[in-house]
Amino acid sequence: MKRCLVAAALAIAVFACSAAQSAPPIFKEKKYFGPIPWNSFSFAAGFLDGANFDYLTEGLDNWSKKNCAQNFGFNNFDDLPLAPYARLAYERQLTPNHFFKVASSISYLKTTGTGRECVSIAPDTTNYNIVLDIDQTFSVYLLSTDFGFSYYFVAPEVERFSPYAGAGFSAVVPMARLKTESTLNGEPYSNPDENVSRNSLEAGMHMEFGMNYYITNRYAFGIEGRYQMAHSKFYIHNSNFDLNYSGFALSLNLIYLL
Repeated sequence: MKRCLVAAALAIAVFACSAAQSAPPIFKEKKYFGPIPWNSFSFAAGFLDGANFDYLTEGLDNWSKKNCAQNFGFNNFDDLPLAPYARLAYERQLTPNHFFKVASSISYLKTTGTGRECVSIAPDTTNYNIVLDIDQTFSVYLLSTDFGFSYYFVAPEVERFSPYAGAGFSAVVPMARLKTESTLNGEPYSNPDENVSRNSLEAGMHMEFGMNYYITNRYAFGIEGRYQMAHSKFYIHNSNFDLNYSGFALSLNLIYLL
């Protein structure tokens, strides 16, 4: 539902800006503005929605139930909230309508859970289980470097809107961390097997669409929607769980033209 609302809001903004494109300029013509430069840097800030860690959280819940008699164990995680998202990009104009873009982005995803699990201990030849109360935090710093091309439906021009669409490939580095705090009868208990981290390099793809408004031949701002596709694995309890980072990012862009 959140993604549908975000996509609808972006679509309305793009159509509104497209309508404004045919209207007279908002400001008076300024003869001293030069042509739009070929190179630009931009900073974007927004949020990412759509990532999914259900395979992992359901697997941790099933593991807790399996290791405790009569499903006494459990592990309940909260839904994954919107993740903050930021990006720096360099763009090079190849033709009036075609651009090459290189970008680096970061987003932070986090979900928390509480539960109960049983741990086996074997002093001498006697096996028995102890019951632990657990609080867990699973977080991912998602780093990405993107390479792609964009097509501007209206060539950039001062005091005009320019809608665009683009696509490309991504090198994605997820830095995943599972942190567990365990207590036994209210006292802290060391359970190192429940603290796991994994970094990896993954291949991904992205698509983007948006609208820029060029205030002068040096400054512009815009809104952009971006869909990314990327996955990684997380290994715990002798199992590999799929982490899905595919989702929709919505951001506001500040652009400086060199």
